Amino acid sequence: MPVFTYSAVDSDGKEYKGDIEAESKEIVITKLQRQRLLITSLKRKWAFTGIFQKNISTKKITQDDILLFSRQLAALVRARIPIEQALDVLISQLEHPELQAIIKNVRNDVISGMPLSVAMGKYPKQFDDLYVGMLKAGEASGKLPEILVRTAKYMDRSARLRNKVKAALIYPALVVVVAVIVVVFILVFVIPKFEQMFASIGSDLPWLTKALVYLSRDIMGKYLLSFPSNIVSLAIIVAIVMSLIRLAKTAKWQYRIDDFMLTAPILGSYMKKVIFAKFSQTLGILVNNGVPILESLDLVSKTVGSLPVEKAILASKEKIKEGEKIAETLKKNSYFPALVISMVHVGEQTGKLGEILEQISEFYDEEVEVSTAQLTALIEPLMIIGLASIVAVIVVALYLPVFKMSSKIKRS
Repeated sequence: MPVFTYSAVDSDGKEYKGDIEAESKEIVITKLQRQRLLITSLKRKWAFTGIFQKNISTKKITQDDILLFSRQLAALVRARIPIEQALDVLISQLEHPELQAIIKNVRNDVISGMPLSVAMGKYPKQFDDLYVGMLKAGEASGKLPEILVRTAKYMDRSARLRNKVKAALIYPALVVVVAVIVVVFILVFVIPKFEQMFASIGSDLPWLTKALVYLSRDIMGKYLLSFPSNIVSLAIIVAIVMSLIRLAKTAKWQYRIDDFMLTAPILGSYMKKVIFAKFSQTLGILVNNGVPILESLDLVSKTVGSLPVEKAILASKEKIKEGEKIAETLKKNSYFPALVISMVHVGEQTGKLGEILEQISEFYDEEVEVSTAQLTALIEPLMIIGLASIVAVIVVALYLPVFKMSSKIKRS
């Protein structure tokens, strides 16, 4: 659909600028006139303009950008400032140009009478189904200000949980990168020096040393570092990596990977804590905000980040449609911990399911924090031992011929 860029002023002389998608210029004019705006400029944005703007954009909109916007919007609405005026205030404060353009369009839609949830629902990459679902519940219940505040708090907790998981992965990734650099440096610069010495000795080399020399001279020297073999090798490696990534993204393999992550020793326990912290937190806030349980489960299934758990949640949803209790349906699946099932059962019995779920999420948040520290403490020595073992094998392979030669000298 064509996009039009417009400039307009209201009856007070205040200037408005933005983009509108419409089938024709006449429809844009009608939309702006309904908002009681006087058009000063209206141009169609051609495809190459959008491509150029995308190319000069420095960065894409992140979850942190949406979190900051949501916090500010919640604070303004909490101060009883109308949605239209709150959005207008935020537009001037937003630093990200793409997000600023989106909020301008959202404001224009809201001014024209469109609900906030529908206006934001036009941008699913920035405002997902869960976000829009919460807004719909707030509009239906007449408690949009309260729900905007809760949504901002939810996003804040989700961001903290995401950062904890990232923190657990930084150290192992850093050690792996260092290990690769060290090994490549030894193979490229150290082994050739020793190879010259081995050639001068002239004796038969041990198999471990031969393997190391072959890896350095033939694999690294002839294929990976020499032109034009390095280009072919790089192309093959890139093709293999891209193929593996594409394969991993297919539903079948993604399910297998997620299932392995849940059942692997140590890692599986950690991943379950992360997943069910997210599950209980998301379901809790949806139930507390008045979203129907079936719709809540549908939204939650898209946020847990694990296909086996997502499948289990959707299966539970179908059973609940048939009249079963939530706890009973969750009990039939091995992925759900006993704690979650028992607490959900208590929540159903007491009629305080939302509160109970938020208590579970707080418990799992603490568990994730403790487990992250424990996992990091466990991984650190293992990675050091692994790196030391690789270096030790290389050193042994280099000095084996020296030991062999010295033993021959002693015998003679």
